[in-house]
Order: sequence, then structure tokens, then C-alpha cells
Amino acid sequence: MTDFVEKGDIFFFYRPKVDAKKVKNLDDVQRLYMILVPDDADMARMFLVGKKRMPAIVEGEQTSTAREWMINDLTGKPKTVGEALVPLEYETKTRGEREQGEAIPVAEGRYAIFERDYSSRLAYRLTSPEKPHRAQSELGIMAEASYVISVRNPAIDVPGFPDAKPDYPQYLQEKFTEKRWIDIDDSRLLDHENAQLLLIGAHDDLSDEGISITGKPDLFKTLGLNKQEWPTDALKAGKLVASQMQPESREPEGDPSKGGARGGQAARQTDSAAGIAEALKGVDLPCRKADLLKQAKANHASEEIIEVINELPSRQYKTMTDIQKAFGKVR
Repeated sequence: MTDFVEKGDIFFFYRPKVDAKKVKNLDDVQRLYMILVPDDADMARMFLVGKKRMPAIVEGEQTSTAREWMINDLTGKPKTVGEALVPLEYETKTRGEREQGEAIPVAEGRYAIFERDYSSRLAYRLTSPEKPHRAQSELGIMAEASYVISVRNPAIDVPGFPDAKPDYPQYLQEKFTEKRWIDIDDSRLLDHENAQLLLIGAHDDLSDEGISITGKPDLFKTLGLNKQEWPTDALKAGKLVASQMQPESREPEGDPSKGGARGGQAARQTDSAAGIAEALKGVDLPCRKADLLKQAKANHASEEIIEVINELPSRQYKTMTDIQKAFGKVR
């Protein structure tokens, strides 16, 4: 008998890059979000998927390279999460007024988290579109899939993973003991912002897991979005599209590239001193401008920081103070 930890609705959204007029492939995508809305709970979690793509599943078998991280970007009421997906108009210090388009709904379905073979699994089945097309394929979203899923111990550094850490209460932190990763036996491990997960591709056929996932979600109703306003080409026909809605004229409280109010790590995603240091963490000095860009992208820096780096003079930078001074001149 399958031991289910949680069931609910799952939604996928992608956010095109700032000012993108067309979305042809993954290079034109800025973020991929996975939203989990548990049954019988007035809350939702929005996860940012690393590398903007779900882990590959090769011939129904998990492989050592078919893995990816996710981080909890926001937990709140479903309509609060929906508000984080809207377009915005905002001011930057370097480019003046900019527009951040809405996140595009690309798939919806049902999910389950359960125990299997001494590991926890996340599985989903799409209801729309029933058959994935180009947009879903580009983002690694399948008609149905399962992944081995585990949660990172925030007390232990893991190379290649974000430095942000969740503020777990003591009873949850104690679950990790000295382990780097643990299974999900308590869904509250997923509720805290900055919680980090590791996904490893397992199966592309839920019959291999011995489970059936039923139900039909309503993405727009659940997240409080007006279906008449939002683009649905990706959701219905699997067509990659750019943002189309008119943004609201307001200043976002957090990182505009994420499209909504934020706390916690917001300052580390802007072109503030803290944001610059976080974006360039791990860079080898002295270095050239190209090295700064490479490191910032590897650290998943915000679009605003990338834009500022592109405006820096093409020269050698010897120290972080040298870099900060250069930022100050172009901001």
C-alpha cells in the first residue's frame, strides 16, 4: 500500500526574459516555476526550478545526471502566489523604466508525494495539455513523470546549490541530524521559503510507480487569475509565447525579475552591495568582465545585475572593492 505524504494540484509557469518580444527556446526564458497547492490547505508553494528545466528522464530509468535543484521562492495563500505572477512596470537605476511581463501558464495537473523503495517521490500527471507539445518539451515537462525528491540540510553547504537557507523551526531541523539530504516524511519541510530540494528523474510512466493520480485542477480559479486576460497558447497548444498583458505601474517590493513582493533574500537579488557580492560569489580575482558575467550567470543572478555587469568597462578587476566602485559609476 502506497504511503502518501501529500496530494494536490500542480501548475507550471515560465517567465520570459525582460523585454523579450518573442520566445523561441529556453534561451528566451528567465524563470521556470512549479507551484504546488496541497489538497485541503489554503496555501500554495511556488518553487523556482534550477536551469529553467525539469530533470530529464531517460528510458524510464533514473540516471546520475538527470537531477536538478528547486528552491521555495514563496509560500502563501493561493491568490497571493497568483499575484506574484502578474506583470509589473518598474524603475531601474541603469535603464530607467522597464517592464517585467507576466509568467506564462504552461501546464497544470495533479501531483502526489509518497514513499517508495526507501526514498520519497514526487509524481504528477498533466490534465492540460493532455499531450505535451513544444513548450512543454522545451521545459522538460512530460505528460506524467516521477522523481526521487529530497530536502537539503540547511546547516551543511552543498557545492552548486544556492546559499539561501530556510528558517526551519527546531523540530524540523532536528530531522536532518548530520545528513546532507533527507526524504520528505513531513510536508512542512516544503513550506518554508528558501527550502531547497533535489530532484532526480525516475519514471515517465506512473504505472512503474504503481500509482494512479486522479482529479482535475482549475489553475485560474485556484490562483485567482482572470482567464480572459492571461495568455493560454502555451497551456492549450504548447506554443511558446512572450508576455502580452499590460503591466501595473508600481514599484515591486522585491526582485522585479521574480515579478512580485519578496522578503528574505530580496536584497541579495538586486544591484545593492549585498546583491553584487552574492551574484559574484566564487569568482577568481583578478578577472575580466567576461569572467564576472560567467560567474553571475552561474550563481543565477537577477536580470538587473546582469544588465549592470554588461555596462561595466572591459578591463581587469583586481578586488571586490574595485568591482563595487565600477558598479557605482554605472548604476
